[in-house]
Amino acid sequence: MLKNKTIIITGAAGFIGSHLTEILLKNSNFLILIDNFNEYYLGKEERLEAILSNYQSNKDYIVIREDLTKKLFINKIHHEIDYIFHFAAQAGVRYSINKAAEVTQNNIISTVNIFEYALKNDKIQKIAYASSSSVYGNPIYTPCDEDHPKNPISPYAVSKLCGELYADYYYREYSLPITSLRFYTVYGPRGRPDMSISKFFNFMLKDKEISIYGTGEQLRDFTYISDIINGLILACEKDASNGEAFNLGSSNPISVNDLIEKMYTITNKPKKVKYIDKQQGDVDITYSNINKARNLLKFSPKVDIEEGLMNQYQWQNKELSKH
Repeated sequence: MLKNKTIIITGAAGFIGSHLTEILLKNSNFLILIDNFNEYYLGKEERLEAILSNYQSNKDYIVIREDLTKKLFINKIHHEIDYIFHFAAQAGVRYSINKAAEVTQNNIISTVNIFEYALKNDKIQKIAYASSSSVYGNPIYTPCDEDHPKNPISPYAVSKLCGELYADYYYREYSLPITSLRFYTVYGPRGRPDMSISKFFNFMLKDKEISIYGTGEQLRDFTYISDIINGLILACEKDASNGEAFNLGSSNPISVNDLIEKMYTITNKPKKVKYIDKQQGDVDITYSNINKARNLLKFSPKVDIEEGLMNQYQWQNKELSKH
């Protein structure tokens, strides 16, 4: 576990960034939290503020409200940095299909700017770059290992792969200690409202009909947030991860139909489901081979789908009762 370090987290108010912020603050790290607090979805800022309310600004953390595509954030950092976790990106596979230029601008330029900043700071021990399983596209074989061909089928996936190529370039040419982590469908409390589990629970709790794209037989390797956070920290603790890419998944895919059944069992609500056309950019299966992360990082997912769904349901139910 990282302790007493000075750490930058970009996209700190987002789903994964806020969970990492919470864990690292508990372990006496000083955090530089960078976010542009865009309005892609609401509630991020309030949730980050709730986490920070137990800590002291300037003593435990600072918040920098900046757009990483501009370099103004550099002028606000006056500390020697040990680690960088780079999550900031415009998320959303479907969103990216209609907003390709915006996603390209946000995700690629921000990543290059972070790597360029890191080049000028020779005390940095590791940069963890948040990539995505979407870089594989529709898999040729499963489970996907890290050597599987990269066939992205959305601008979001292309942008994540481009970030990995830059990571590889900066590692090879400048020995910048970067590790790329390919996340598999992360879920849990504070999850983005546009993600499937969040949407499904939201509709169930309001007794609304759920729309399932395609047949519902598509498989998804859902990975609980605490397992992702653990994988991120393990990647930063190991020098052997420099210049490498790792899958972080549960390696236990489930069909959307089976997922829905489990969720209705948890909510004890009458089932209301309709099937609609498959969406452009959606892959048929995500299924991670995590042997590399198991062997090199000692990564081991702990939370199964039933426990994870119950945790998210309890959080969402509580959130809904506030409004």
